[in-house]
Amino acid sequence: MLIENFKIKQGLELLSIDNNSELIAQFEDYYKYLRSENLKYNLTSITDLDDYVDLHILDSLSIFLPMRQYKIDIRNVMDIGTGAGFPGLPFKLCKQDINLTLVDSVNKKTDFLSKIISVLNVKNVEVINDRIENLGHEEKYRESQDLIISRAVAKLPSLIEVSLPLLKDGGYCIFHKSNLSENEYDSMIKTVDLFSASLIDVFEIPFSLVKRNRVLVIIQKSNDIDIKYPRSNNKPFRKPLF
Repeated sequence: MLIENFKIKQGLELLSIDNNSELIAQFEDYYKYLRSENLKYNLTSITDLDDYVDLHILDSLSIFLPMRQYKIDIRNVMDIGTGAGFPGLPFKLCKQDINLTLVDSVNKKTDFLSKIISVLNVKNVEVINDRIENLGHEEKYRESQDLIISRAVAKLPSLIEVSLPLLKDGGYCIFHKSNLSENEYDSMIKTVDLFSASLIDVFEIPFSLVKRNRVLVIIQKSNDIDIKYPRSNNKPFRKPLF
């Protein structure tokens, strides 16, 4: 099945990732278990094999392209609003040396994540069932991460507010984004400026890798964030700063 899928082998080659049989088998096990559990939990609308490869696996792994271009070195990675584990878990399967934290506020999704981690026998992965703005005020997590990733979860000003407090100084956010409007871009710039962070790039994912118009918004933290951020009670998402 997936082992014979030309698209995934082609995509991994484009990403300079070794498409060894063990990795491909893990992606296949992931697909089988996700499809099985999806019948019970409605975790994703993407259940076709080709779409899973294109829109879940390769889309998730596109993070490797700007990471190599900008020589982003990481150890601790947090995926916020991860849902069924994208983009964090495919990224972890290809980069086993990282410590990964998967965060989602929906209990059924974190239950699934705990199970799929066991199915795939992945080490050094923590699953947290909580709102992301709460973690920004916990000593264990504030200023603990080298990289925050997130895919299609919220508007960029909201993601920036909840992510920057979790990053070490010099750490990065990489956010998948489709249909980035001029208004959202302008609001993002204002939020980046408010926190004295830096917009590194709006990186276009090659269409040869993922058949969808997607960009990766890359932001670097430059200094400490005031302890009042992120705001509590869902405010970053209900009332973005800009």
